[in-house]
Amino acid sequence: MKFKGVYYICLFFLIGSFETSIGVDDTSKPDPLDGVATARWLVSQNNWGVLSTISIELGGAPFGNVVSFSDGLPDKGCGIPYFYLTTLDPTARNTLKDERASLTLSESPIGSCGKADPENPTCAKLTLTGKLTLVTENTTEAEFAASALFSKHAEMKAS
Repeated sequence: MKFKGVYYICLFFLIGSFETSIGVDDTSKPDPLDGVATARWLVSQNNWGVLSTISIELGGAPFGNVVSFSDGLPDKGCGIPYFYLTTLDPTARNTLKDERASLTLSESPIGSCGKADPENPTCAKLTLTGKLTLVTENTTEAEFAASALFSKHAEMKAS
């Protein structure tokens, strides 16, 4: 697939527990004391988060942007979030200069926090820190990224 100025980008984590590709195939919330399972569940169940990069336009200041992502087909996540970004967006431009990034997610958009405030400790939150890397075109991973993203974000397919 060739997209001018549009890239599939994945976030590789500094969290060792995410290095293996254990699928998430259950929509029920895991035991909150199981941090790895809860983190994987949050990544699998969310479809957007705040992706923060180092801004090239703001002199290296942190820059957070709401982005859509997917880690696999619905309820079949792999734990690695994939993004569909364009260089028309500052997030992609920043990443091309400095791969360091963080992705922040909350349980609140999933709806399982009930009426609890998103900052309530019982409402899970996660910040993943790592490097954003381009997915090589015409590879199995690129096909997987496209399927994962288009399954949760149909309007991306028209891009």
